[in-house]
Amino acid sequence: MKQPIVVAGAGVIGLTVACKLQESGRYSVVVVAENAPGELPTGEKQSTKWASPWAGAHWRAWASNQDTTLQEMEIKTYRAMMSIAANVSEAGIHVAQGIDLFEELPEEKPWYISMVNDGVELPVESLPENVMYGVQYSTLLIDVPKYLNYLSTRFKSLGGTVVKKHIDHILDATQYAGSEQDTMVIVNCTGLGSHTLGGVCDQAMYPSRGQTLLVKAPDAKRTITRLGKQFGYIIPRGNDTVIIGGTTDKNQWKCEPNALITDTIISRALNLEPSLLPVDARVLDKDAQVQALKKNIISVNVGLRPMRDGGVRLESESMRTAANGKVVVVHCYGHGGFGYQSSLAYADKVYDLVNAAVF
Repeated sequence: MKQPIVVAGAGVIGLTVACKLQESGRYSVVVVAENAPGELPTGEKQSTKWASPWAGAHWRAWASNQDTTLQEMEIKTYRAMMSIAANVSEAGIHVAQGIDLFEELPEEKPWYISMVNDGVELPVESLPENVMYGVQYSTLLIDVPKYLNYLSTRFKSLGGTVVKKHIDHILDATQYAGSEQDTMVIVNCTGLGSHTLGGVCDQAMYPSRGQTLLVKAPDAKRTITRLGKQFGYIIPRGNDTVIIGGTTDKNQWKCEPNALITDTIISRALNLEPSLLPVDARVLDKDAQVQALKKNIISVNVGLRPMRDGGVRLESESMRTAANGKVVVVHCYGHGGFGYQSSLAYADKVYDLVNAAVF
């Protein structure tokens, strides 16, 4: 008999973990989440507190040169996603050129440039104004709606179950585990929800508000990130649309779009990539270019990244139900802005923790 496992949360971390556990053949997995991928009723919007649907997303290293733990998670996921891009067209992952621009000269070469494919430093003379250093490499573009639906569909095809339900306490998830086992296992992948979720209430969690625009821009093919005071990024989705951003507003819970921020995002994005516009519009003056790109806006998006002081919480915790049943909660949350690009490696870590709890 397969061991029942309940995964709380259906963002990219929760769904990736659920797939990993279900495909092992050892477990019967139920995902419980207030929000989950799928068709939405007309006029209904996804929760801004459910961060995954609002992401860009692309693979760009978040780890510093000193953070070897996150480096491992990111490069393992990079390699695994390269394989997905080559072999699973329905996943919505594509290989593209990536460029990172630094306004300040790094003390040392970024750790990832020697580990990714085609990594090179850019000649100084090719850099934009006020940029001191740049690198170029082959990276991954992730069509977020498509990838989330791929994960959900794959999980269900493996025999997994998704229950759309809000839980107030982490132990509420045990009611979806079927018959009570000697040890029930819950995997907590609730992201920012762990800030208020009963039994967790992690005060190290906080939001980082991100505002982005989804625009029609079929000529833009590469992803570019500028780091510094003029922070901005461009992430094509591989379907003639592009995410441009953005903001990183710490401890900001407000989810209403800001029109002034929209103008700033557009201006910075056009400085990074003129091909966001059709050829005939690239000769216009700057104000006219901004207005031209505004006409191609599909949506203005605001999401809350699940940041955590101290980094990702990845550990097991023993609890007891009201009936004194033993529960092991495996926590995996707090991935901030690097959930997609580290998701597959974190799923492997969770799998190991679950195995240790069960066997």
